[in-house]
Amino acid sequence: MADDVTNTIDFNDIKQSVEESLGRTPEGWSGLVTALFTEVKEYCDLKGATYPFVLQIKGKLGELRIYHRCDDRHIQSMIIATIARANRTCERCSNAAETQLLDGWYTTLCCWCAHDVATKRHPKRHRLFGVRKKRVRDRMTCGVCGYYGQIDRTDDRNRCPACVKKDW
Repeated sequence: MADDVTNTIDFNDIKQSVEESLGRTPEGWSGLVTALFTEVKEYCDLKGATYPFVLQIKGKLGELRIYHRCDDRHIQSMIIATIARANRTCERCSNAAETQLLDGWYTTLCCWCAHDVATKRHPKRHRLFGVRKKRVRDRMTCGVCGYYGQIDRTDDRNRCPACVKKDW
């Protein structure tokens, strides 16, 4: 059974392999992961080491997951560092981001990309994120849309930058 499993990463076409798993987001997570495996390939070529076997790359519960088989501690640390960075950045554009609950799905998007996705799904709704019904006292939660993680500090209504720009 294990012989049927193929490496998710084709080290001759890293970008295409990553985009097949994560979609085309060159400024977001697929760009980060492409850069990671490009560095891994350069490292392996320099050391004469075997490329790691990557079983799967995906987003799950708003976090990047890379399942692999590799005993090289340097490569493992490169993968761990990339995952940690990705989990603090927007899946689409790499801006700073927090995991949001959007229509029952956890996703890690900056307020701009989150608003873009949410308003395409619900063009007339202002409360876009989370399951909170009452206004949260947490100073990092937008009082209008519910986005957690970015607040425009110049706004006296405790709104995220996207809500301020939309004048919500």
